[in-house]
Amino acid sequence: MAISRRLVQRFQWSASLRDSRIVLDRTWLCLSAAALAWSDYESRRRSRQSFCETEPGRSSIIKFRVDNDRPGLLSEATEVLKKQHLNIKDARISTADDSRAEHVYIVQDKLSGAGLSEDRLAQVREALRQLAAGDCRAEPWPRYCSADVAKHTTPEQGIWVSYKDGVYDITKFVANHPGGTDKIMLAAGKAIDPFWRIYQQHTGRGNALELLESMRIGDLSDPPQADDRSSCPFSTDPERHPGLIFHNNKPCNAELPAELMLDAWLTPNPVWFIRHHHPVPIMDHDQYRLVVDGVGTKSVTLSLEDLKSRFLKREVVATLQCGGNRRSELDQIEKTSGIPWGFGAMSTAKWGGVYLREVLQHCAGLSHENVEAFEVKHIIFKGLDSMEASIPVQKALSPYGDVLLAYEMNGESLPKEHGAPVRIIVPGVVGVRNVKWVGKITASQEEAQGPWQRGIAYKGFSPNVKELTGIDIEKIPSMQDLPVQSAIVFPKAGSTVELDDIEVKGFAWSGGGRGIVRVDLSLDDGKTWITADLQDGKDQAYNRAWAWTFWEASVPVPDSLKGKDITILCRAVDSAYSSLAAKVRVQVVAERPPCPSMSQRGTQPERPEPLWNLRGLNCNCWHRVSIRHQDD
Repeated sequence: MAISRRLVQRFQWSASLRDSRIVLDRTWLCLSAAALAWSDYESRRRSRQSFCETEPGRSSIIKFRVDNDRPGLLSEATEVLKKQHLNIKDARISTADDSRAEHVYIVQDKLSGAGLSEDRLAQVREALRQLAAGDCRAEPWPRYCSADVAKHTTPEQGIWVSYKDGVYDITKFVANHPGGTDKIMLAAGKAIDPFWRIYQQHTGRGNALELLESMRIGDLSDPPQADDRSSCPFSTDPERHPGLIFHNNKPCNAELPAELMLDAWLTPNPVWFIRHHHPVPIMDHDQYRLVVDGVGTKSVTLSLEDLKSRFLKREVVATLQCGGNRRSELDQIEKTSGIPWGFGAMSTAKWGGVYLREVLQHCAGLSHENVEAFEVKHIIFKGLDSMEASIPVQKALSPYGDVLLAYEMNGESLPKEHGAPVRIIVPGVVGVRNVKWVGKITASQEEAQGPWQRGIAYKGFSPNVKELTGIDIEKIPSMQDLPVQSAIVFPKAGSTVELDDIEVKGFAWSGGGRGIVRVDLSLDDGKTWITADLQDGKDQAYNRAWAWTFWEASVPVPDSLKGKDITILCRAVDSAYSSLAAKVRVQVVAERPPCPSMSQRGTQPERPEPLWNLRGLNCNCWHRVSIRHQDD
């Protein structure tokens, strides 16, 4: 019998029943399980009696062996089990070389919440025999206590964790953890329940629970007490505008809806997109202190009032964009790991505050000479929520970089939601570097520690990289400047238009201060293009165009497309003419490798497939919206 690889990984309980431990020799497991199963099957088949046995436990593993498998039998058997008032925690099937198959179900009795008794199993057996001739049996999950789990903290021993009443072997997953290896190893040999109460995006999105369940190896005999909801760390988070599109609530991650995006060039504070990694910290503004230190500086501590009274107030209009914006388009190719953002993980505001360079140079004494003498390369920002990120010192000290310590947002005091009392604004750079609730700034020879800088969370990989085993993640550069971006906001996908001229509106933006010089639209899959009219944002300073640009166009419908489905395409060109670089590269690649400036230059490719990456970052392909033209 050929037992599937996933079943072998998943149901190591058969080895546990033999000698109370996990046997890692999968070859022995496969052969032994197959031989025993076939022997039992043959003896029972002759008498047409189903052999069933069970023991008390939290769950039962039902194995239903059938003579002749057929399409749809798995789903039919699942429905039968549901009618038997069973909770089905998982269902799998393995098929032999001929027509024999083994269906495996992890079940609980709905009423008792436990595994099946002999009487209940007999009822289930009879119900399953109505579907196909075969045998069934039940075995309990192996049961471990917390002390057993605590013994497994290394790859050699196996890395185990518990969650609620389950025990999981996460050894092979550790290297692929989006939050980084160091963070997940904090839970090695322990319950992850306390960690997930903080990082509630795990339970807010079903894929994390599903992935964890696939690594389950048994039940926990002494599960932790139920969570006291009154101690929830998110209970003091601010109220949010109901118009936002929420992906998570704990921590909150919500995007600006398309319907509100073009109403104002400066996004109103209540509907600004939200990207949190932790609960919103509680801070008394009078007690707030900002520490500035590090190599080449003299350590200083500043209050909010110090920032307001001792430095000139500066204002910068900047768009912030999450590195995962438009990730949902990459998910359509193959599932990535992260929030399935549409194109609303970005917003724009006028920020008021103090230039970072003035604080570093005139208050902390970080001169250009000290930068050279002490080999300062990075400026690290540490948030009061334990978030940590850094930017190159060149960006921080540039008189044209406009990095801001912001305490105002759109003419109002900075909201608690968006980093009050003080946050960092790094124009033109990926949103994660714009640390909220900043409490410490450090000049350093090395970049920040932690998963958001050195882990996989904000690093791009080749489309062929599906797992990170053997890859030195820290050597891969962290995201900083973002590539050119554009999207169609109106009309909405799936809408119907009647006029022969389609009114199209949207936005465009590019990182690094590169302004938008042109937006092109096409109705015929890129064969012909028309140029849109640039609106708000078109007159920003050269190489300091930190905010998005709105655009609109009236696009004639060709006679050949009237009354048909139409896909509208848009692409933007920034001041580096970067969306054209790909075409130039195609022309030169046959003669010589692309020059460094060309290969470093961002491009807006035609399709998302070349952009796909494990984390779903930097999706900036041509945006497509499909509509229907109604020809009366």
